[in-house]
Amino acid sequence: MRSISSRRLPKSKTRHNCPDIQLLRRLPMTFAQSVGAFFRRLKPFILLFLLTQFLVRLALTLVSAKDLSFHPADWLVPFFTGFWFDIVTLLPILVVFLLFPLLLPVSWAGKRFDRAVGLSGFAIFLFLMVVQGVSEYFFWDEFTTRFNFIAVDYLVYTQEVIQNIMESYPVVPLLAGIGLLAVGGAYLLRRQVKAGFAPHPPFMKRLAVFATITGMAAAGVLVTSDSITRPMPSAIARELGGNGLYGLVSAFFSNEIDFVNFYRTIPEKQAAERTRDLLAEDHEPFESTDLNDITRDIRAEGPMLRKNVILVGMESMSAEFMGTFGNPKRLTPNLDRLASEGLLFTEMRATGTRTVRGLEAIALSVPPTPGQSILRRPGNDNLFTIGSVFQDSGYDTRFLYGGYGYFDNMNAFFSGNGFGIVDRATMAAGDVHFANAWGVSDEDLYDEVIRQADASAKAGKNFFSFVMNTSNHRPFTYPAGAIDIPSPGGRDGAVKYSDYAIGELVKKASAKPWFRDTVFVFVADHTASVAGKVELDMNKYHIPCIIWSQGFVEPRRINRLASQVDIAPSLLALLQASYRSRFFGDDLIEADEPERPVYISNYQKVAMIMHGRTTILEPKKQIVQMKGGEVQPESAVDHNAVEDTVAVYQYASHWRDISRRIPSVLDNGTLALGRFGVHRLPDPKRRAPPSRATPTIPVR
Repeated sequence: MRSISSRRLPKSKTRHNCPDIQLLRRLPMTFAQSVGAFFRRLKPFILLFLLTQFLVRLALTLVSAKDLSFHPADWLVPFFTGFWFDIVTLLPILVVFLLFPLLLPVSWAGKRFDRAVGLSGFAIFLFLMVVQGVSEYFFWDEFTTRFNFIAVDYLVYTQEVIQNIMESYPVVPLLAGIGLLAVGGAYLLRRQVKAGFAPHPPFMKRLAVFATITGMAAAGVLVTSDSITRPMPSAIARELGGNGLYGLVSAFFSNEIDFVNFYRTIPEKQAAERTRDLLAEDHEPFESTDLNDITRDIRAEGPMLRKNVILVGMESMSAEFMGTFGNPKRLTPNLDRLASEGLLFTEMRATGTRTVRGLEAIALSVPPTPGQSILRRPGNDNLFTIGSVFQDSGYDTRFLYGGYGYFDNMNAFFSGNGFGIVDRATMAAGDVHFANAWGVSDEDLYDEVIRQADASAKAGKNFFSFVMNTSNHRPFTYPAGAIDIPSPGGRDGAVKYSDYAIGELVKKASAKPWFRDTVFVFVADHTASVAGKVELDMNKYHIPCIIWSQGFVEPRRINRLASQVDIAPSLLALLQASYRSRFFGDDLIEADEPERPVYISNYQKVAMIMHGRTTILEPKKQIVQMKGGEVQPESAVDHNAVEDTVAVYQYASHWRDISRRIPSVLDNGTLALGRFGVHRLPDPKRRAPPSRATPTIPVR
């Protein structure tokens, strides 16, 4: 007869009901032992998170190697700062994970339900971590940043984004592979996961550990900011030194940033005085002595040339894609021809990195205030726009977009400011011959532009059509046979197709009776990428801007450094427009004008360029000044430029008031656009700004 000691007890009793473990459960546990018990339970999750974040950072570093210097700060420091961001990101995740063991009764610890939740939770977490890593890789490939505002937008506009991703990447095979990896990984590591199930601390000890971890998580978030990465010399290294999940959550809570709380300021009166001084010109007198008003009277020499206008915003069309600016690939023969035949602004800069930033600058002629574009903010209706000037003169004004205009709040903004809306949703199904996730083909969009122009001409009305195309965007697909690069043709194919469609627009428009009375404007919304070693490098914001009209606009190059805020005043000057203005931009057509401010931005950082210096305002009230790509030491800083930059952006932060719509009718009853021949002073010279004391603002 077998002895009792030699019999095998059931597995469950052996592991969980043996006297030793039962005794251990009854023994009082210290706080340190309770922490240890929780750590053993969460150890696989902690190690998995830290390992995936390290591998993501390593992969992004390797693919960005060509843009990094050989300085140790570019290669090593991001891993140290990145580890800190990883820990700060991990702690709130642990708080969520601790909810289950916090509420789990002691008698259930290590039992079937506990094991099932633990193993399935680990498999799901492994799946999510790999998905996050792969997503960050593709996001980096597109934008050369960790998750930020753009990722937040993508979470909001899920339909377009998911469809775009499905068309751009092999999503189903990727997810299937990641799913198999997660299940297989959880199975292989099942023993390590189960090892932490027992012993289980009593509730009060669990609550104490939970409160401690929650406090640590809150403290980590409060003491951590992007300033940790500032000492690194490279913008890419600073991105590598962050954490994508941290950046995603941070961006979610920072869509509109209160300027006074987060940026350097000066007294409001001083900000208003300096801004008015920067905008002041003898031939554009301020309507009021009120410092809080920049309304100016723009007076032309003769009656307005009542031309129609078709303004085309070109998606992601960097200047470097054009042969005019040295590209040897012959991707833009039509734009190159129009540039040689029309008015080319050779030094135009985008104000930001998103379509809504470009639309904001062109429509409103305002600097890019921190956070989201004005198009995305509440209270953005009834503003003073280029459209309101045309509307006051009886023009039909329309916004035409190749995608769905609710994306980025475009329809709401433009309709709230008097534009008619034409987008993918309003186009007849028979008029759309090709479309992808992002929108209809540029050819289909331009055919609609011509149909709308025909309707206005038939009604005897002039028109201003503000057009935004979409084809030069992932998934880079377009109609077959249009160009010699098969679809999808990557960036080169999309650029070449976008150029081809512009050629077709001009060709088809030339057959219309309204053609010779129409001015075409072609300007990019932003560049394809601003990635580089220097953050806010103005050369990375270089975009094409062409004004073309057969028989009206003579070939000319304007080489002044400018930004998109200058487009509206320049276009209206070309038309000899007289109007009341609230624009920040300048007329670039005027000869011998002195240098004016140029504005660029990148998410939470905004900058003004003047006299070869780029002055950057950052959150936490930080200021950096660059010259020749180098950060200037305190002794070399131009404090007058610092004061001017702070003043302009502080003043512009009140955009809801200073850009509120007013009638563009002059004091003497003259209608906007010079209908009755109000005259501009001949060869005006800018009024020299008054001398002013310049208190020193310290910069880092």
